Amino acid sequence: MRTRAKEMSPEEAEKSTRYLYWWLLLALFFEYGRPAAYFKPLALVPLNSAIPLLLFVITCFAKGLRPWNRIFADGLAKWPFIFLGAVLASMLWATVGGYSFIVFQKMLGYLFIYIMIVRICTSRERVNGVALTLIVSHLFLLVMNPEVVLSPTTRHYVIGATFLGDGNDYSMSMCILLGFQLNIALNQTSRFKKIFSWSLLGLLVLTIIGTQSRGATLGMMGVFGYMWWRSPRKAVGVVAIIVAVLGVLLYAPAVYFERMGTLSAPQEDSSAEGRIHAWRAGTKMALHNPLGVGAGNFPNNFPKYRGPDAPVRWMTAHSMYFLILGELGILGLLMLFKLVFGNFRSNARLRKRLEEEQVRLKEPTRFAADIRALNAYNGSVIGLAIAGGFLSVTYYPHIFVMVGVCVALRRVMAEEAGLVDAPATAKKRSGMRRLRPGAEQIPAT
Repeated sequence: MRTRAKEMSPEEAEKSTRYLYWWLLLALFFEYGRPAAYFKPLALVPLNSAIPLLLFVITCFAKGLRPWNRIFADGLAKWPFIFLGAVLASMLWATVGGYSFIVFQKMLGYLFIYIMIVRICTSRERVNGVALTLIVSHLFLLVMNPEVVLSPTTRHYVIGATFLGDGNDYSMSMCILLGFQLNIALNQTSRFKKIFSWSLLGLLVLTIIGTQSRGATLGMMGVFGYMWWRSPRKAVGVVAIIVAVLGVLLYAPAVYFERMGTLSAPQEDSSAEGRIHAWRAGTKMALHNPLGVGAGNFPNNFPKYRGPDAPVRWMTAHSMYFLILGELGILGLLMLFKLVFGNFRSNARLRKRLEEEQVRLKEPTRFAADIRALNAYNGSVIGLAIAGGFLSVTYYPHIFVMVGVCVALRRVMAEEAGLVDAPATAKKRSGMRRLRPGAEQIPAT
């Protein structure tokens, strides 16, 4: 008879997969920071592709990582696969199928990153490590392009940053990081780390202001507004917001406020007016093509669906919502809502269950750190949802990474709290010995 192989303990699994975790952080840094653009010897080998692809292959077969059944126990875990499938299927009716295939190829790499995150990030420390690596990657780009924050009177490109090269794209990504950095700052205990973490958050804010991005400014306001609403210490939050506003008033140039003024009068700014033309065209594309014109086909279809006063040239949607509406139709838009707002809802539902557990256990602060983290990550989702409404970031890595870290975080929290069946060490760390009836998986959204 064949003997059954000894099952690896969670401690052994954590130790044996540690190298994969550091490998993942390296892959993320190369994806976001693009160091080969600044250090030419790194470009001699295609590290941006080789590092994540090799890690993905190992991740698919390595032992000790989060099992697939635990991943898909989260109701949102399957949706990145559905998203990629929709893009591939759109080749069948796309105006130019080759454009859809190019988008598919790019998104396939982002799906690999998503899989690596949900498989490898089996602890809150690893999830926090991913968030910190994303912050470090953006700060690296800022160090290599200091004029973005040192010369706020002029709008600058982020040289060598590929999908983050435009100041608007860079600042939109910063909006996602605000929630991550808030969570880090709120969990510091030493005075030095607190000062450093809050100062770093201030730098992220100044960077967003330095790009003069209107969408990112609205996204930033949404993040901080939501965090203030969820905070139990609203008076302290008001003081912090006042200090932040004063800092912005001292730092921001006059041209920044002039650009913000065009939010209420878009006809006074050609860029804002162009967005409106693109959004109208995207709506027409969806009305005439219920399944959309195909992924990657918005620009070449814009002249056909533009308004009479819009430019004849090719134009992108300048909004992740109108881009997917025009290219994948109403169903595509609903799918995007599921990936973004479904993520928010799943975080909120887990937060509610943790709050109920605190009441049941009569320990009002037992899961305070987890609840705070879920609020912060929902703040990041809000930053993506608002700032992404003004940029064509539908097929960027942001959605895949955001869903990945949130799925991983929810699994860790639910297992440690005893809300789902969990590895032995997760139960031991949480101190809970019983599984709530009917709570075998995190509710799908």
